[in-house]
Amino acid sequence: MRKLLKGEKVLEVVSPHPISFWPYYAFFLYYIVIGGYMYSKYDDLLQSLMNIVGSSLIASILLVALWWLILIIPAVIFALLQISSKWVILYTLIAVIGTYALTTHKIALGHIWLITIGLGVLGVIFTELYRRAHKYIITDKRIIMGTYLGLFGTYKRDILYSKIEDLVLKQGFLGKIFNYGTIVPATASGLGTGIDVAKAEAGVGVGAGKEGVGVGAGIAVGGERGVVMPRGRSWFILYGVPDPQRIYDLLIAQMQEREPAQYLQKQVELLEKLVEKKEEEE
Repeated sequence: MRKLLKGEKVLEVVSPHPISFWPYYAFFLYYIVIGGYMYSKYDDLLQSLMNIVGSSLIASILLVALWWLILIIPAVIFALLQISSKWVILYTLIAVIGTYALTTHKIALGHIWLITIGLGVLGVIFTELYRRAHKYIITDKRIIMGTYLGLFGTYKRDILYSKIEDLVLKQGFLGKIFNYGTIVPATASGLGTGIDVAKAEAGVGVGAGKEGVGVGAGIAVGGERGVVMPRGRSWFILYGVPDPQRIYDLLIAQMQEREPAQYLQKQVELLEKLVEKKEEEE
């Protein structure tokens, strides 16, 4: 946890709502369900493949290939959604290790589905620990956002209210039902924003040749448009916080207190009190 500044007061401490991490839970539950189903149907599936290809070796290879697809395709989709390649790397490495264990007879063929179930169970457990490691501390001077994972690493971001250029509240369908949402404090430096890009390209080419002599022509046209969107990693924003409207209003109030007009008003009130006190003493 970050140490507080001198005279700093904590107004609120929040963590992400459990439902806000549903994409992670769904991702790992998929492996539990598909692993359990494939393990229960393993003998029938292997026998069906053997009847089709007529070879137990080829049937086993096809089954391992199917396991690779079941492992890696969801990881690729999840990596694209999360904008992180680590999921593809991790599950490819698991597939390689599992295949090596099979070829060296360390495990039986049917055990690959038990590995799949185990990955899902561990994933759900670590997701819950990861969610609980997120802490967002709102003080009267700044917002402290971070993920505290102990030996596995720490990610932290502090932002003063005076540095916040825009404050965005995002609440989807599930957020409306379970009362959670994401608050993105955007700064002038661009922290708290990302770019959604829509890109279109077209190309045309023709060519002709005669007796070793060729003539060709081609043309290509490309276009790209981008839109800046409020977003960030879960430790750089207030991700999935419960009762987001209340937290949003609290942050807005703190930001308003630091507006120039508000600051000048406070100075005027302070001077008036000093004058009144001086007059009373006289």
